[in-house]
Amino acid sequence: MGRDRTKLHEDLITICYYISDYGYGHATRSIAIIRTILERHQDAPIRLIVNCGKALPFLIDSLQSQMMPAISQDHHIEFRSIFSDTGYVLHNDSIAADIQGLRQQYNLDMSLFEERITQEQQFLENVQAQLVISDISPIPFVAAQRTGVESLGISNFTWYTAYQDMLDKSDLNQLREAYAQMDHFISLAGCAEPQWGRKCRIDTGFFCRQPDLQEVERIRTALDPTGKRKIIFFGLGRSIQVDHWSTMELWDSEDCVFIVSSNMDIDHPNVVQIPDQYTESQNYVAAANLVITKPGWGTVCEAIELAKPLILLNRSHFYEDRHTIAAVPVDHPLYLMSWEEIQQLTFAAEDRIDELEHSPPSKVSSTDHHVSSSTLIEIADYIQNLLHHVKVV
Repeated sequence: MGRDRTKLHEDLITICYYISDYGYGHATRSIAIIRTILERHQDAPIRLIVNCGKALPFLIDSLQSQMMPAISQDHHIEFRSIFSDTGYVLHNDSIAADIQGLRQQYNLDMSLFEERITQEQQFLENVQAQLVISDISPIPFVAAQRTGVESLGISNFTWYTAYQDMLDKSDLNQLREAYAQMDHFISLAGCAEPQWGRKCRIDTGFFCRQPDLQEVERIRTALDPTGKRKIIFFGLGRSIQVDHWSTMELWDSEDCVFIVSSNMDIDHPNVVQIPDQYTESQNYVAAANLVITKPGWGTVCEAIELAKPLILLNRSHFYEDRHTIAAVPVDHPLYLMSWEEIQQLTFAAEDRIDELEHSPPSKVSSTDHHVSSSTLIEIADYIQNLLHHVKVV
């Protein structure tokens, strides 16, 4: 896939895609959307400029041409490192929100808000952007409005609603005004937002990146060659840093093997880290019998779409979490636990996990992903329709 800006075709449609700095869930779902857009858009080549901060290396690795063999070589992807949003601030060695720390960081970031908007406005003008997509940084919406470029927000939440239980309402006026500038809004499952989208809003569901069934089987065989162990995906997210992971009793559970992210430093024979450079973590979720995670949208939707029972960390003080939990289908096996309960959790493979697995099926088939695929197609087609109507600069 081309990346040489000196050889860009004059008919290229330029999309600037902004992705939140906080965690990797925004990045993984944006990857799924980007892959689908590029696969389905055959009318004209696209120049896609991906803007992100901490997750940018992950995005670069995930959007290499070898990861997307079905996509036209006429499309061009560029990557740009920026600040996108404050995100959450957590206490050290804890999953709890640090309200005071968030307030200080938020005030600092908002003091630079207008400067960053101006910077993005100049960038959009320089690259002659025709569409701005954001998940879900507020800055691009204002920059797009001032530049006269169509804008689209895609998310299950905004930082305006995420902070309502943490910051004073008066402090959120700039955020509310920024999000109010978005022209279109695609709300994802669990969304409980104001009526963003000055021109249009559509409501969609869960989706995730497509698993590779051969790779899933390879992982399952490598982790459980005898077929007698239970594979448990333990993913509390890369944004949570806890020092005492290795002391949890969970890892001693009989006949279990645990999959954890590469940032979790756990030395235990029952624990396997996802390799640091491995981008397609949905394959590990698909290989698991059970998923233990925080209610982050990305991993929760992977568990739902790939038919995996869920144990969720109950963080009731997070607005986004509450609505994601509420969106889990009523027939999907779901158990909520406090952080203290998860720290003390152990499994006997023959009892509790079997109970959790009773429904839905623990194997992934080629038909399990049809709902996810239809949601991605709906989003990609909406974007393609926008591209047919945006003003050519």
